[in-house]
Amino acid sequence: MRRALIVVHRWTSLVLGLVLVVLTTSGAVLLYEPDYFRATHDSFFRHTESAHPLTADQAIQVVQAAHPHFAAAWANADHGIWEVGDADYSTAWGVDAGSGAITGFTHLHGGTFGLLANLHECALGCEGYPGYVAVLAKPVPTLGMSWLDGLNWGGATLALLGLVLLLLAVSGLIVWWPGIRRLSHGFRIRMRRGRFARDYDLHRVIGAVAVPFLLMWGLTGAGFEIPAVQKAWLAVTGGSAPDASQYDFTAAPAKKGAALVTVAQASAAAVGKVPGSVVQVAMPTPDAGYYGITIARSYDPYAYEMFRGDGYVMVDAHNAAHLKVATGGPQPAANALYDRILEPAHFGWQVNGWWRIIWAVFGLAPLLLAFTGVSTWLVRRRTRKERAARSAGLTTASA
Repeated sequence: MRRALIVVHRWTSLVLGLVLVVLTTSGAVLLYEPDYFRATHDSFFRHTESAHPLTADQAIQVVQAAHPHFAAAWANADHGIWEVGDADYSTAWGVDAGSGAITGFTHLHGGTFGLLANLHECALGCEGYPGYVAVLAKPVPTLGMSWLDGLNWGGATLALLGLVLLLLAVSGLIVWWPGIRRLSHGFRIRMRRGRFARDYDLHRVIGAVAVPFLLMWGLTGAGFEIPAVQKAWLAVTGGSAPDASQYDFTAAPAKKGAALVTVAQASAAAVGKVPGSVVQVAMPTPDAGYYGITIARSYDPYAYEMFRGDGYVMVDAHNAAHLKVATGGPQPAANALYDRILEPAHFGWQVNGWWRIIWAVFGLAPLLLAFTGVSTWLVRRRTRKERAARSAGLTTASA
């Protein structure tokens, strides 16, 4: 069993290791995407303090008055400003929440970080992002399996790599395990015993220490693309299966000419169901006649993200009493653990940039594992060749 795991671990990492390293290393860089964006858009985030800051609807009105041809679809509170953006979440105007002045216009997904986001989050299958490859956005054949519905080739690639990361982490941990009595041997590094011993020990120690992060990234990464992975985890941990219709909401038919519920009324109705601060408002559209209200609760697992909050309430655009809580309501402990701890931990946005250094270090672990793994494999390969050559020489001499 152990020998079979070693073979599986070695060849899986050799065949798919490079792609996995590219994915995890890009993720380590993306941990600081919001911080980089704010640092490089200083004027966009310039704001003034006020005892009565603008509300989301007021910020939208400011943009509509100044730029009537811009189709404002949402407003997002971020570091003292309101970002007012389009339906594709690709561009936004900044509005100083204190003074009401427009602070600038920006593209949200351009440049190097846009390319890295497309690579890490979509495997280059996100249209509108740099590096987009159209074929990767095409759906995969479902072959009659419902759990593949809605999955494209980019998502399938990410799901596969997430499962591979899980396999490598679990198999590596089993192969590494030295036993309770010899546990300290599992963390020793023989620095003076040659390249093979050093890199072999480094590979084992780095892998063992990084296992919690690798398991978390593998599980949530695969779960983002294939809901069946999340369902399997919740079934094992005693949770309930996610509601497949949690984001389904149909606004009630409205009388012709009926007035819209105001953003303030929709926000108040949402907060009445999910207490917290409204951090984003998505405006009603002809296809979806409701407001999407995002709420940051007392513990916000996305506190350092650009788009904060994990409570989401849909409020009928013509009747604030008609609403639905999609996220933020009561749930089993196992579901809360996954939704509010494990899944947000994939990005590390629960904590500030200093604490996120821990995520960045472990995000580079696969790169170090690749270097040390390939190094030991090359030494083994060279040794086998030398032994074969010596054996051939001895055979020739005896003949």
